[in-house]
Amino acid sequence: MEQENITILILITTLTVVLLVVVIIIVFSVFQNKKIKFLNEQKQAKLHFKEEIIKSQLETQEQTLQNISWELHDNVGQLLSVASMQLNILQPKLEEDQKKLINETGEIISKSLQEIRSLSKLLNPEVVRNIGLDEAIQLEIDRFNRLNFIKTSFTIKGKSVVIDQKDEIILFRIVQEFLSNSVKHSKTIKLEVLTIYKTKHLIIKIQDYGVGYDKKTVKKGSGIINMKSRAKLINTNIKLKSEKDKGVCLTLTYPLTQNNV
Repeated sequence: MEQENITILILITTLTVVLLVVVIIIVFSVFQNKKIKFLNEQKQAKLHFKEEIIKSQLETQEQTLQNISWELHDNVGQLLSVASMQLNILQPKLEEDQKKLINETGEIISKSLQEIRSLSKLLNPEVVRNIGLDEAIQLEIDRFNRLNFIKTSFTIKGKSVVIDQKDEIILFRIVQEFLSNSVKHSKTIKLEVLTIYKTKHLIIKIQDYGVGYDKKTVKKGSGIINMKSRAKLINTNIKLKSEKDKGVCLTLTYPLTQNNV
């Protein structure tokens, strides 16, 4: 009888210990889950805050670009137009050798006016929204080709689709950033731009054939940071591949969702 009581006591004690361990494990698990959830919420909140700051900065930049666009078109453009008119008025009163110089100056002013108007269009986000991504890229390519020191081509593959206008602006600004950096730093004489419309993705590839860049030193460059920050906002994968003396290739992979089509 005493042996049975001892056995029962041992069983009860064991069950109690096991139950206590299970309870401790459950409590610990719940605590850990809450802790992980809290940390994830904090992380998401920080990411959301960071994204909101980037969005705010981009909106400010776009507004600034729009203001610059208006200034170029309305003020600088008008001044160049007036200068051209004054040269035309002055021309009949000049000698033949002076007329030639005035004509050359007039042509320079006309070309400058054309470039100012073209640039003001591409700086204005409203214009880019109205004409669409492909046409905006084409205008930028045309502008580069008019500079006559770099040969640029643009090819479209697949059927173009309508995408979100805000995303469209961001994609175009990334393209502008890369083209601008290539012209400034790559020493290339050729640029190739390709857009490929697939069922689920839009792929934009840009290749220059310049000197490439050193990944260790370029990481701190604001141009690369700007492109990556913009791409992240619209869930776009961005890849930069550089080979010494073979140039740099930018690849953007933008998801075409139901909302875009």
